[in-house]
Amino acid sequence: MLSIKKIHALTVKLFFDLFFKGEDSEDYFVSNIYLTFKTFYKFFMKISVIITTFNAAKYLSKAVDSFLAQDYESKELLIVDDISTDATHQIIADYQNRFPNFIKWIKEKDSGISNARNLAIKHVSGDLVGFLGADDFLHKDFFKEMNYYFAANQNFDVVYFNSYSVGESNGFMLSSGIQFTVRNLIKHCPIGSGESFYYRREIFDRFKFNEKNRYSMDYELNMAIASARKENNRKYSFYPVNITAVFNSHTGENISSANSIKQRIETLAVQMKYAQSCISRFKIMWRGKKLIARNFAEFKKISAMIKNTK
Repeated sequence: MLSIKKIHALTVKLFFDLFFKGEDSEDYFVSNIYLTFKTFYKFFMKISVIITTFNAAKYLSKAVDSFLAQDYESKELLIVDDISTDATHQIIADYQNRFPNFIKWIKEKDSGISNARNLAIKHVSGDLVGFLGADDFLHKDFFKEMNYYFAANQNFDVVYFNSYSVGESNGFMLSSGIQFTVRNLIKHCPIGSGESFYYRREIFDRFKFNEKNRYSMDYELNMAIASARKENNRKYSFYPVNITAVFNSHTGENISSANSIKQRIETLAVQMKYAQSCISRFKIMWRGKKLIARNFAEFKKISAMIKNTK
């Protein structure tokens, strides 16, 4: 990977050729300046990663270390936590003191994961924004590998990768092999883990996490983006990249694991909200009929809450 020093060396060489070797062509100057800074941009697209935590002292260090281990200079990690009661704050403070250029601690009280993410997004300075669970960890070469694909294609709004599940259940999600549509989001439910998606920062000028959504906030965000159109009436572009982004830990202790039934109900409610036809809604209801029948009051309550928020 090109470093800042190498980019600097390329620029110095350009000016040396221009002034001392007789390269006085305007075309030479313009084309090489363009190539130099195009190369810089490709290899140094800044990446912002957000972790929201609550009493995550048992796992947080592994997640943060996986970020710091990325062989990539233009990055930042934002950690949101103001209410933990275990050693989480001490761990965050220690990392922030040791790596002040890379780690930001957002000490704002939040009302849940969705709200915490929305708070953090206001503080990001990167070109791309991704999310990492406090008990998850990044693939060791992820940032370095992803930039090869950014250099090949800049025409995307959201990029998504593959992921592993490890812990109580082990598995692999080949997310990049699935075309990103609302229909496929409902069919595959989900196409990938929330931590395998990275978004252009500008996405969040229009879209936010639904703060009424407690368990499937990533899923609804992707549904909202896939259902919308830009001002030019084009769909948002999802770029599938066939590399592994993250290892999702299934410890049985995270919020989704502890509330799996509520999460499944919430996911059904999101599907109903974004289903594009009556037939699609009927299929969703039919597939979830047993869950809905056993938890009808909860389904009705959650559906109303999800439906009435943007």
